[in-house]
Amino acid sequence: MPQLIIDALKLNVLTDNGSFETFSTFTKGLNIVRAKNSTGKSSLMNAILYALGIEELLGGINGKTMKPVLREELTYQGSKFKVLESNVELQISNSKNESITIRRWIISTAREERLIEVEFGPSLTSSTVFIKQDFYVHLGGSAQNEAGFHSFLVKFLEWELPFVPSFEGKERLLYIQTLFPLFFIEQLKGWSTFYAQPSTNYGIRELSTRAIEFILGLDVLQNSKQKEELRIEKALISQEWSNLINAIKEKANSIEGTVVGLPDKPELLSSYEIFVYDKNQDLINLDEKISDSIREFNKRSNVVRSVKDVEDEHEKRIDGIEEKVLVLQSEANSVRQEINSSIINQNSLEENMRQLQQDLKSNQDAKRLFDLGSDKNLYVAQGICPTCNQNIHETLLPQDIQFQPMSIEENIKFIKDQLSTLKFALSQSQNVIDSKNRRLRAITVALEEERKRLRSLKLELREDPRMVSNLDVEETINLKWKVKELQEAKNDFDELDNKLDFLKEQWEQYLKKVSKIPDEFFSKLDKEKLEVFESKFRAYLKDFGYSSTPLEDIEISLDKYTPLVRGFDIKFDSSASDFIRLKWAFTLTMHYLTNHLGGNHPRVILMDEPGQQQMNIKSTEQLFNSLSKIGGQSIIASSLTLGEIKSITQGLTVKIIDLGDEYIIKPYTI
Repeated sequence: MPQLIIDALKLNVLTDNGSFETFSTFTKGLNIVRAKNSTGKSSLMNAILYALGIEELLGGINGKTMKPVLREELTYQGSKFKVLESNVELQISNSKNESITIRRWIISTAREERLIEVEFGPSLTSSTVFIKQDFYVHLGGSAQNEAGFHSFLVKFLEWELPFVPSFEGKERLLYIQTLFPLFFIEQLKGWSTFYAQPSTNYGIRELSTRAIEFILGLDVLQNSKQKEELRIEKALISQEWSNLINAIKEKANSIEGTVVGLPDKPELLSSYEIFVYDKNQDLINLDEKISDSIREFNKRSNVVRSVKDVEDEHEKRIDGIEEKVLVLQSEANSVRQEINSSIINQNSLEENMRQLQQDLKSNQDAKRLFDLGSDKNLYVAQGICPTCNQNIHETLLPQDIQFQPMSIEENIKFIKDQLSTLKFALSQSQNVIDSKNRRLRAITVALEEERKRLRSLKLELREDPRMVSNLDVEETINLKWKVKELQEAKNDFDELDNKLDFLKEQWEQYLKKVSKIPDEFFSKLDKEKLEVFESKFRAYLKDFGYSSTPLEDIEISLDKYTPLVRGFDIKFDSSASDFIRLKWAFTLTMHYLTNHLGGNHPRVILMDEPGQQQMNIKSTEQLFNSLSKIGGQSIIASSLTLGEIKSITQGLTVKIIDLGDEYIIKPYTI
């Protein structure tokens, strides 16, 4: 089980007037670091974060996050000394009683802040010399590479960090920095929220939620990961499907064809056909068109005719083609009129859409104002004239008929329904226009071909009757190329069909995976943990003297895992001092859950000055009492007097580290 134990901490500062230091050792259980305000308690606590490379909780990275006393100027007995070099040494242990000593420089001319030295043994509490190894932090790969310090630290603490969804649609490691706000409460931002996010969010979606799920060891983290993976898989398949559909439609357009029965979204039972226009401008199946073209080509290619042989046929064809040209011209004009009419109708639909969108925005704004308590701009909705404040009558109806106008909510729903209908109508209108444009192109191409054929027929009738009919040969060759074009298109469609079948298989596998995801979002153990979380959280609040809202009204959110009161953020219903009690209870409850139901909490709690907002001494006494019983280790930095601390910890197993009322960093003594 993961565990972090702070054994000892040492701050070393070399100044232009000699060496200064402070050294403290800690024990398992409750440790209270006592010092007067502004004498260095926070420097001590922050140095723990810095040694672990977690100083992003302080709002930045590297040495600039440390107090000036460790990097600029040190004050001692009224004198000020310039800091030349400084570092922090931290000795920690894990659940296997393995100890290491971490050394990181704050100011140094030889070593960068991103370099961390690890000594494989308890060098702060032992005179033995141990093996050392250097690691780096705050560089690419520090969380996963072998030489990365956080990669090493995670293994040492026996954490298995999961990969979680990011804003980029990919997965990212749940970095170790994201976990510390849940058990290390620093003085500046730590007491203002349930999760004081580090200065970097690492591109992780719902960062605080993912961190809490990991610390509590919820199974839902894996379920959420699977659902996110499936969401991404669905998006990828859908995109590939869309690209494939567009490719099929483009290929159909290249042969003046049209696609029927092809859905825009993945569908297992989907089937489609390709239709092209025959010589009569009727749509026929592509296979049928190829067969007809091959038969005609075979018929033509077996006979070589002279102009004399085709004279009568040409004469008849000229009459037929002239008539067909007139029909095609008429048909083209008719289709153009239909397209223009459809465009006018589409423009009208778009204008209606814009007007409805504006109406929706106005109604939504009015609802927001109404929800906030405003009575302005709402008179008409209430049937009142905004000018004279008289009831508005429906003049087209008898005055004795009671007319009840729709409420704002009903208006919004009605407008949204209309918008949905209009969107569908616009989509259908565009499909109609596209279809008519394809038909117009086919008619236009056919018209040009017939005009060209008409000119060729008339020219050939003037040629020597003994000559071979060039038009006959040309049409045969064109027919051959047309057959080849259609056959190549058919081969392309077959390839696209294979890709479509492969996508259908992927879609089927996706649907099977979706069906295996449990309907229940939380596992049985998750539910038990959350129930215990809620009950224990309330119990701690009762112990700490929380009084802003009735305890029975408090519940734990099932999406963010933070406290709510009647569905709203509890912070807004709590006094400043009671919010501190909420933070105490929240922090201790997560520790409690790992101890009793399993989880990934490192079983250490660090709090810098928990007596925020002039917290009464009775509540602080109960906090210390709860911490002493929770197990693991807790380190509390407090500015209470030594007498007050001893008074409220009577009977408790506690180590009090009294750093006095002077600056805690003092001259080095042998």
